[in-house]
Amino acid sequence: MQGYLEKKSEKNKKWKALYFVLLVDATDTHLYLYDNPKRTKPKGLIDLSCAYLYQVHDSVFDRPHCFQLVERALPCLATITYLAAPNSESAQDWINALKPLCVSQLTRAPKIARLRELRSLHLNILDAHRLPYKLVPNPFIIVALNNVKVARTKVKTCLHPLWDEEFLLEDVPPDVITFSLTLYNKGKRSKDTEVAEVSIELSNLLNGEEMEEWYPLSGITPIGEWGALRLRIRYRHDLAMPPEEYSPLQQLLLDPELHVVRALADVCHSDRVPLASSLLKIFRYERKEADLLRSLNQAEVDKEDETPTLFRAASLTTTLMDLYMKSICTSFLKAALRDTIIKLIESKQSCELNPNKMDSPEDACSNAEFLLQVLDEVTLSIFTSPDACPKTLRYICGCLQRAVVAKWPHERLVRTRVVSGFIFLRLLCPAILNPRSFNLLSESPPPAAARSLVMVAKCLQNLANLVEFGGKEPYMEVVNPFILKNKERMVVFLDQLSSVTEKPESESIEFRSKNISDTARDLATLHHICVSHLRELQLLSKTQNVLDDMPADCWVTNSTVNGRRYRIPVVGVDRIHEVVRHRPPGQLENASQTIPTRPGLGLSVSNDGH
Repeated sequence: MQGYLEKKSEKNKKWKALYFVLLVDATDTHLYLYDNPKRTKPKGLIDLSCAYLYQVHDSVFDRPHCFQLVERALPCLATITYLAAPNSESAQDWINALKPLCVSQLTRAPKIARLRELRSLHLNILDAHRLPYKLVPNPFIIVALNNVKVARTKVKTCLHPLWDEEFLLEDVPPDVITFSLTLYNKGKRSKDTEVAEVSIELSNLLNGEEMEEWYPLSGITPIGEWGALRLRIRYRHDLAMPPEEYSPLQQLLLDPELHVVRALADVCHSDRVPLASSLLKIFRYERKEADLLRSLNQAEVDKEDETPTLFRAASLTTTLMDLYMKSICTSFLKAALRDTIIKLIESKQSCELNPNKMDSPEDACSNAEFLLQVLDEVTLSIFTSPDACPKTLRYICGCLQRAVVAKWPHERLVRTRVVSGFIFLRLLCPAILNPRSFNLLSESPPPAAARSLVMVAKCLQNLANLVEFGGKEPYMEVVNPFILKNKERMVVFLDQLSSVTEKPESESIEFRSKNISDTARDLATLHHICVSHLRELQLLSKTQNVLDDMPADCWVTNSTVNGRRYRIPVVGVDRIHEVVRHRPPGQLENASQTIPTRPGLGLSVSNDGH
């Protein structure tokens, strides 16, 4: 395997694009680094025989699709190489190729062929109290597995920092038995300072259960008050069966009426993100993502009474749309925004209008003039790029327009605002604010440029809402003429973007070819979510008929209310139930006795839902 990746070391702040070649010769496995494919002499190499592979959360470098190789030629010496791929598919391809060649982190081989262990950690760092403020006026947290940094929070500047940041760490290596959270102080000119930490053993966490607790920090000295962190944690340790064993569950999820998906959306609020991620991958694999998103959007419209709150709350539907747009719209974003973003980064002129944030009040006129020029350029770029937007997304937007017009025929602007709410407020504006996480830049913008990007996004947000700035921000009123002259152009653009009336062929053909092996993982995640919320699903089954008749062996519960039978499916619970819920993580040596070599899908669930 070979191709371009971006690389950085612990010491270097900048990323550099290099050409990587993976060579495997018997037991000799190395990853070679070249300036470009034409070079014959490598710039360096990574010895995979002593390397461990770890993930890197987007938060560490404020960019996606990263992973790291940790070389440990000696136990006391580690060399870390960070790598970044251009997209998620490329990152997964490299991880799949490198992982078998790195040091095995399996504590034991699976007893049953084709069963895989899945370990994930969902960590929400909520807040802290009683921190030693003099030592940590600018606190942030680094999360580590085996002392390897995998995630970090933003820097706060208050006495009682509130983060409320979530991290989903998938593919936790089997040799990880603890994870640590280290409190740092952000240095302005000097290095960041380590102040205190807390280590948590995975064996103390109930498998699949969400726990919220205060964890005391231990400081550099055993004496003194170091404060505490409030964490919400969910650790999962499951077994994934081969994809065909989940076939009945998959069929229920893919049912055109989407009864099961809607039932899960109603009860699985705490699992909204993993639920949305796995559902989207399954439906993209089957090339049915347009049907999923169209139907769920229609359901949101049907249940909403007022247009101002339509799609404003975080729901399974909005999370699915966010994930889908971010995964397929890179080319559209580059066509619409990249030139403007680069111009702002390279320019010394600011777009700042807030007098409290200007270097000098005399800059107001030149800043406003430059901002209006940039706004004219970026709107022209956006308005001339509808054809760069993926056709499936344009079709979904068209379905949205027709749905809201049918429900609110007398509200003239609802057809525009429902589309702008997704295309601008959930895609274009977030990409302007954080271009690195949308693959538009390889580095974060410098502070001055970042502030200019905030101003541009702020103006585009008002334009997308078709409203001018009011008296609360009088310094922004200079932008109102720009908004007024572009309102009609915004309406025309969104109508043009939404003009695809026939469902196009799915753009997920390449996605399907690259994700065959991961369907079992996503189905296992969905299965686990069903099991975790079985009680709520059973309760829901007493109040609404969530599914039509299906074969009897697909159901775990039947309830009769007022003479009618209501059913909720959860497939295959009994076959992995004993291992994933009643056995402590890691005690899988008797799994061969618990799960047959080819697990069946018959169901046997006790009255208490277990």
